[in-house]
Amino acid sequence: MSNQKVNLYAGNGSVNTITSTYAGEFAGKYISAALLTGKTLADGAITIKPNVKFKEVVKKVASTNFIADASCDFSATADSLTLTERILQPEEFQVNLELCKKDFRQDWEAVQMGYSAFDKLPASFSDFILGHVAAKVAEKTEQNIWAGVNANAGEFDGLTVLMAADGDVNDAANGSETSYTSSNIVTLLGNVVDAVPSAVYGKEDLTI
Repeated sequence: MSNQKVNLYAGNGSVNTITSTYAGEFAGKYISAALLTGKTLADGAITIKPNVKFKEVVKKVASTNFIADASCDFSATADSLTLTERILQPEEFQVNLELCKKDFRQDWEAVQMGYSAFDKLPASFSDFILGHVAAKVAEKTEQNIWAGVNANAGEFDGLTVLMAADGDVNDAANGSETSYTSSNIVTLLGNVVDAVPSAVYGKEDLTI
């Protein structure tokens, strides 16, 4: 996430941007709060790779059964250790929001805004807007993580989209099931359990 910007209209019609106001360390804290307060990220369910400037390569290791009966000589088999990779590439988003200050004079702490036509927005209102924007960013990020579609504006491919397109992922859904409902969810969860490879059972990070 980058280029976080909230544009505020002043009373004379010009645009004041708070981008430079919340620069440096505070900007980092604001962006961090906006991105990391969603449940999936906040709970540590996904590993966060910080400071990926362009792309980062993640190695994948796959192996077949290369354990054989002991003998005095090495015997080459068809079993192998395979290294593949995935590319992590950040996608940039921005928040576009413009507010006209005069729209809030009568309703939002008008006395604190003073009596000049060139007065400033009250700090409490600015804090409210920043908190509201941060919450919306966190909410959208959480939705994107699971069900985002890169073709849609403001979204990236989520886990369900990526897993559906990955042939290495075990698909636990019935072929006839096209949605998750109260009548089939128990069956689908049972399919998940049945599809868990035996080698995964007992792993501390196995979670449903």
